Amino acid sequence: MAAKTPSLVQDASHWLSDSWQRSTLAGLHQTQDPEHYKLDNASLQQKQANHSMLIGLVESQALPLFHQVMAHSQSRLILSDSEGYVLKHWGLAKYSDKLANIALDEGVNWLEDHKGTNAIGTALKAKQLVSVIGDQHFFAKHRFMSCTASPIFSPSGELIAALDITSEQQVHSQQTLLLISSLAQLIETALLCQLPYSHYRIDLAAQPHLFGSLWQGIAVADSKGKLLGFNPMAQHLLQHMKVGDDLAEHIGDSWKQDRHSQHQMLHLKTQSLKDRAPSVTVNKLGLKFKDPQLEQAWIQANKVLSRQIPLLICGETGVGKEHFVKQLHSQSDRHDKPLVAINCAAIPHDLVEAELFGYQAGAYTGANRHGFMGKIRQADQGFLFLDEIGDMPMAVQTRLLRVLQEREVVPIGANQAIAVDIQLVAASHADLQAKVASGEFRQDLYYRLSGLQVNLPPLRDRQDKARIIDKLHVKYCTDKQVMCGELLELLLGYAWPGNLRELDNLMQVACLMSEGLPMLTLQSMPVQLQTQLVSERQSSSMMTNSNHDASIHTDALLPQAKSLFSPPFSAGKSLAQQIDVEVMAALSACSGNVSQCAKHLGISRNTLYRKLRKLGMR
Repeated sequence: MAAKTPSLVQDASHWLSDSWQRSTLAGLHQTQDPEHYKLDNASLQQKQANHSMLIGLVESQALPLFHQVMAHSQSRLILSDSEGYVLKHWGLAKYSDKLANIALDEGVNWLEDHKGTNAIGTALKAKQLVSVIGDQHFFAKHRFMSCTASPIFSPSGELIAALDITSEQQVHSQQTLLLISSLAQLIETALLCQLPYSHYRIDLAAQPHLFGSLWQGIAVADSKGKLLGFNPMAQHLLQHMKVGDDLAEHIGDSWKQDRHSQHQMLHLKTQSLKDRAPSVTVNKLGLKFKDPQLEQAWIQANKVLSRQIPLLICGETGVGKEHFVKQLHSQSDRHDKPLVAINCAAIPHDLVEAELFGYQAGAYTGANRHGFMGKIRQADQGFLFLDEIGDMPMAVQTRLLRVLQEREVVPIGANQAIAVDIQLVAASHADLQAKVASGEFRQDLYYRLSGLQVNLPPLRDRQDKARIIDKLHVKYCTDKQVMCGELLELLLGYAWPGNLRELDNLMQVACLMSEGLPMLTLQSMPVQLQTQLVSERQSSSMMTNSNHDASIHTDALLPQAKSLFSPPFSAGKSLAQQIDVEVMAALSACSGNVSQCAKHLGISRNTLYRKLRKLGMR
């Protein structure tokens, strides 16, 4: 593994001189202003989503201890990814003018190449715990602060992040070094214990008093006692063990007991992980959906992922395509590798190519002088999720097709291809076959993308609507609030044109409006939605019951239709058939304009859409 056993004795002479030399060779000058590279909001949000589990672990595992120790100091806890971008910060609510001016905000890059010697960038480069105090910073502008950072490694030894404490004026002591090292170990331990199939955690120490310290080894095993992973200290204490070994070969059989035990010179402490509640996210290999269509899509998608077959996910806007992809990634063999997402509709067409394929330094005017790796290479070994693929420009489609065929990418301005290993997942709310027919989308790319095509059902067609509504209500209500049965019936009958996204937003607002009330009722809904829910129920009820209640006059369903269109009635037709005729006549009179037709008929567009679908019209 890349990480080293804990050492808090800092000999700064070696790593500090190396860091200053690297800063100088990067063309930086001490008295000038540091270079400022910051992600746009969309890219930052994507990075935060990709590292949501890590951010959650910092908040649940590290942040409480940070607040306890540093509560009265002018300090901030900062998490960066392995590329040096600040993902999140906690602690000091507002920076002083000095700290604000040096850009320690989310999305800013703190690699040595841009910011010179600093705790985050140097810890990532040196892959060790560092404390950069005052004048040790390369840039004079940074020398008023103290920063201490530790790299964070995945269970496989991959560098994935850095955790930093930054303070103004206060000189960091050995206590700060100990704290940041402890926080990093807490996060690495949590990552270790979340390995798939983890069943047992075994703590190892040379002396009992070392349990809970930086000198404690930790190993994780499955239900049969096979090693799944371990931290560097465990490897130091048991030098010959490797993943897949039977743990008993190294520490005897007594480790299985949920208590303290001993093996030769080591003290052991075993605890079961099988009943633990998931802390942030879980690799749910057995994830089940209550809707048959969604369950089938889930099972089929999982089958193709192990074979690197491209996956195309189709469905209306808001049905949860991105969430579906995140779940697939979290339970796949690539769960510990990046999930890189790009919305093809949200990026200007002239920038899509650079975003995807990257570019060489100086490839074009305005390009980053260091070049850019590109999303495809960032996703190497992991998932590349191309959302709204139907909006990809034709020229980019051609290049993407080559990447999928050759499994290699050529950055803009480069002559040499770079091999990539990606699991491609694309998504679209548009009808790609129609786009192929109209010449807007390459047919060969469509067939390459749709190794398997799955369709996620709209919320109105899902059989688990009631469960979803209840789940979101429980999520957002602050007290033990119940939902009125009449409201639930209205919500179940609503067409939900915005799907899950619309329901989620609505429930947040409704729970906020009804805060403190024992029951969530129709009156808690926004006024516009109240009217729409009631109107749609009335219209839907009239449509549905027309065959069963002949006493309902057609004029009650279509109040203005008769006077506007006056289609001929036939004594040989049923009431349902007469309604169909009237609806079609109204649509024809409005030249196929659904909105205008619904307005004239006095019903909602969603009710009219449902009726037209029953009549076989799209």
